[in-house]
Amino acid sequence: MAKTYFNDAIVGNSCMLGCISENGELVRLFWPNIDFPQHIDKMLTGVFLTGYKNSTVWLNESEFNKHQQYIEDTNIVKTVFEDIWRGLKIEQLDFVLPDKDIFVRHYNLENTGEQAIEPGFIIFSSGMSNGFDRAGIFFDFENEALVHYRHGYYISLSADREVYQFQLGNNAFESAKSTWLNGFDNIGMMSDGAVSWKLDPIYKGEKKTFTLYICASHSLKGIKAITKCARNGEPSTYYEATRNYWINYLKGTKKVLTGVDEIDSLYKRSLLVFKLMADKKSGGLLASPEVDEEFTRCGKYAYCWGRDAAFITAALDKCGLGSVVDKFYDWVLNTQDENGSWHQRYYMDGNLAPSWGLQIDETGTLVWGMLKHYEVTKDIAFLEKMWESAKRAVEFMIKFIDEETGLPGPSYDLWEERFGEHAYSSAAVYAGIKAGARIAEILGFSRYYIDDWKSAAEKIKTAIVKNFWKEEEKRFIRSVRVKLNPWEEEHTDNKIMIKVNPKGYCKDVTSEDWTVDVSLLGMAIPFEVFDVEDPRIVNTVKTIEERLISPKVGGLKRYENDKYIGGNPWIITTLWAALYHIKKGDFSKAKDYFEWAVKSCTKLNLLPEQVDKESGKPAWVIPLTWSHAMFILVLTELTEKGVL
Repeated sequence: MAKTYFNDAIVGNSCMLGCISENGELVRLFWPNIDFPQHIDKMLTGVFLTGYKNSTVWLNESEFNKHQQYIEDTNIVKTVFEDIWRGLKIEQLDFVLPDKDIFVRHYNLENTGEQAIEPGFIIFSSGMSNGFDRAGIFFDFENEALVHYRHGYYISLSADREVYQFQLGNNAFESAKSTWLNGFDNIGMMSDGAVSWKLDPIYKGEKKTFTLYICASHSLKGIKAITKCARNGEPSTYYEATRNYWINYLKGTKKVLTGVDEIDSLYKRSLLVFKLMADKKSGGLLASPEVDEEFTRCGKYAYCWGRDAAFITAALDKCGLGSVVDKFYDWVLNTQDENGSWHQRYYMDGNLAPSWGLQIDETGTLVWGMLKHYEVTKDIAFLEKMWESAKRAVEFMIKFIDEETGLPGPSYDLWEERFGEHAYSSAAVYAGIKAGARIAEILGFSRYYIDDWKSAAEKIKTAIVKNFWKEEEKRFIRSVRVKLNPWEEEHTDNKIMIKVNPKGYCKDVTSEDWTVDVSLLGMAIPFEVFDVEDPRIVNTVKTIEERLISPKVGGLKRYENDKYIGGNPWIITTLWAALYHIKKGDFSKAKDYFEWAVKSCTKLNLLPEQVDKESGKPAWVIPLTWSHAMFILVLTELTEKGVL
């Protein structure tokens, strides 16, 4: 079934991740890793009047008054539905138990009308969307549960009371709409089903509760055991334990109090997002919960990129979450290719995700990130553990140098759109090689590594100036030897043929790409190829800000003529410029960019990837972990400088 592109709220326990719409619908459920598999095609929750056919009202689809928020300092979402049947108010609390893979949906019902109501709850569920083997479903009479299953994955739906009616397949959605379920079959080879429960009458001014449990296990015995466990517990105890868990989690992080409620709330929400985006099993860091399963508008987001992760880990270290960073770099060791590189992106379990090409900047950035983490922790044992990985990575990057240009050879840019030799990628490789030399120095290894690697980095810096600096415009350009037209011949006479792999295959590429791109900032921030006061950087940034500012709503686009999702300003690009101005000492400009980003968050304090260039509202991926990381990096810099 078609899904919304927007995850308005997220809950989870770092193994199970649930995505909730602004209407309170659970639209995605990931388990046992936070990226895969995804177990929901459609799950609708409704209420009905006992004894009345065709009385089902779906909570997510009907035009009630709705309000949604996080319970303060937690990853518990509250959605309120008011004026159902002109007399029923429902409060829905969504959360996942911290120590068990049990998703709890707890409902508080209040009769605000004049007449008594005898309601029931009904669920339609179509499940197991990521499996390719035949779907199965059965009704577990022992545990009063509807169970979706495929090989190795079992998802149960149960409640804190006996089931009233159920139905497997056979047009279960229409049956649920009609409020009458046909439970003739108790097991079948279909993906959908429905189940309902009756509540006692609720009189004027009275309140009642109902709790739904969604449990996950890898086996039949396991799903029966965890479902029984869930139903034997007390909903109020589950809620308090989960609430206390998140409050205690925040107590273990670095406190930042600016006195500005919007900023302080966004800071705490960022910390809570980080926890949900760090996979408990593997240590991988998720770029974002998935928004586009069918590849209709993008190449998907539910993966780990080394590029994003290096910025995210820098933010985690700022927040006092160094143990999460340690676990991530263990994940890095496990995913490194034998040749010393890292691929474009990975699943949380460390397996290679669908990709379309090497991004050499990611290899450089990960080695750079290793050193940055050490500089925070001063943990020599961490560097010793990283050494062989860093050594192989540096050796790979040096071998990857294009002898003709002196730059890192052709690969995809950080936006994953152009194959070529890029200024940003070159800066990342420069920083990665220099970081490797510094690690060797700290660990007392041979001068061979230190001197040769430093020399290799300096040669890249020289090549960056030679290839990317354009004296006539007093700025750096984005790329050379770049494929701008990926499927056909380049639309320019200024092109050459280059070899693209060891088998001798070649592509025609454009010699130079002069497009102004915010990623040119990378040469100063964070990779320090050049000082922020270097006139070449100053002039380049001036051009970036002149050409990439979004005229109507503010913020910076990625690059000139960006067409992705309409060419909007991004949170990360704007905060990247803020980091540059902080380093340069222009705190007023940095603060302006920072405040723009803060105002761009959702009503639940989640930062998107983009901001709509016309309306100024959050656009596309919500939340983007990299956006929250950049917010943290800018916030901590501004607070340390006394600006906030």
